[in-house]
Amino acid sequence: MISQIPLSSLVIFLINILTLGFYYSFYRFHFYRFTESFLQYTAFAFSFFSAGVAIGLQALLLNGLPLNGPYWNAFILSSFIEEFAKLLGIYLFFRKNQDEFTVTDGIFYGLVLGGGFGFVENILYFMSTGLWSQVLRSITALPIHMMNGGIIGAYLMMFLFHKNPVFKWSKLTFGFLVCVGIHGLYNLAISQELNLLLILPLCILSLFFLLELTIAKSRILVPGHILNLMNMSMEQYEILSRHNRHEGWIQNVQKHISTSGIKLLQYPNLRHSILTIFFLVPGILSVYLLYNSPGWITQKFPDLALQDYFALFFMYPTILSLMFFFAGILNPYFFRDRMLSVPLFSSVDLHTNGTEENSAIFHIQANMFYLPISQMYPDDTKVKFDLWIGLDCFVGLPGTILWCKENEEGNCGAMCQLDQIPFMFLIKWHYLRFRQNFKNLFLRRAMV
Repeated sequence: MISQIPLSSLVIFLINILTLGFYYSFYRFHFYRFTESFLQYTAFAFSFFSAGVAIGLQALLLNGLPLNGPYWNAFILSSFIEEFAKLLGIYLFFRKNQDEFTVTDGIFYGLVLGGGFGFVENILYFMSTGLWSQVLRSITALPIHMMNGGIIGAYLMMFLFHKNPVFKWSKLTFGFLVCVGIHGLYNLAISQELNLLLILPLCILSLFFLLELTIAKSRILVPGHILNLMNMSMEQYEILSRHNRHEGWIQNVQKHISTSGIKLLQYPNLRHSILTIFFLVPGILSVYLLYNSPGWITQKFPDLALQDYFALFFMYPTILSLMFFFAGILNPYFFRDRMLSVPLFSSVDLHTNGTEENSAIFHIQANMFYLPISQMYPDDTKVKFDLWIGLDCFVGLPGTILWCKENEEGNCGAMCQLDQIPFMFLIKWHYLRFRQNFKNLFLRRAMV
């Protein structure tokens, strides 16, 4: 029976197994060392479910909307349907016990599910091209599916932890559309052979760096059950953390405590440095061989196109060396403890029951913010806010004090929510913050 299977099919199957094992080991030992085997097997099983959903939806779409064209096939029929199927599988995996998990859990088990999905798709995928093109697709499509699964898993956990619909859907929509866009661009490059040597590394490395950033930020987020103990949603926790970060900057300045030692980038460890060199050397040797002995390559690999050779033996090892070099290089504490520049703040006048109180906010996200207050207010108190930024004042914005808390130092603070998102205020806010940060960047350089 085995003798009837073409050798090329066995080679492709083995390459997919090795690729799946390589990327699983990479992320397993890179950032998530303690796992439960049962959950990993369950997540892998859900990848088969997601693959079945994708095949079913694609069949329905082909019958109901028999549209054709490279962009439709790349971005809708393939990318959108497949990422939606993975999103559904990850949601069903986490939906019952999401409070027991963290965003980091969402990333890892999303990686496992995405890797299984990519493995199943590569095995079922039929291509009329040659062996080398199939090899290239196998070693590039699977990591893209895997990293997309990790990114979707992270944003899905944020969706489950957030309570405000604006935050829930904006986070999930952003993560999903980024994955769909990069996946669709990859599909278009493969199917139309559009500048593969540029688009393939762009897709893989952009997903890698986005996932690295998501992993670093996920390490400072708390699990759902901790949020429940704090009686706080994730958006409230993020806003309060941002306020404490700015307030801590002011206290550090007053106490002459510098946070310049908290760097954005960390040095790569010895193991990653060795692996970086291990993958970089074959890529350099492959280019040397191409320029000095092109006839030998043609003789040994007559079916191997020059573009495929360059992609397989130079581009891909170089991508792997960059991944190992930059894996874990982002410092998660930078996002928690380091201030990049002088914080922008806005003056706030709070009006309630004929009284007025003046305060300030350091950060506003959508229609929510946290501000220090002089007294405690009942939960869900209806108030009106005057928001000042520069000389501009946005008067009489209705809102609610969601809750008030007193910290260990005896100072009071309130989590507030406006009834509507103040878009003009946000535009002005982000413009001034960008301008101030830009100025501070050159001021610091001049001072150095």
